[in-house]
Amino acid sequence: MGRYSPAAQAVTVQLIRQWQDCLRTGIEATQAAGEANPAVDADRTAAAVIAAIQGGVSVLLSTDFATHLEAALDLCLDHLWSQAPR
Repeated sequence: MGRYSPAAQAVTVQLIRQWQDCLRTGIEATQAAGEANPAVDADRTAAAVIAAIQGGVSVLLSTDFATHLEAALDLCLDHLWSQAPR
């Protein structure tokens, strides 16, 4: 099973879906608790968090700097918490 084999891709797709489902559930719970902006699309934000982590880690591994990872996650969290009921 190579990196680009159909079987490897199927496993990766399933794992990413599960990860996104978990994040979405957490975001929805945070929204329901009044701690996050209820207008934020939970599924889209979960996808953005995954992309932020994946991209940030890729840059971290290439440069040994976590700045990009931190910035991407900060922006995702700022978006989630923007206009949250206080």
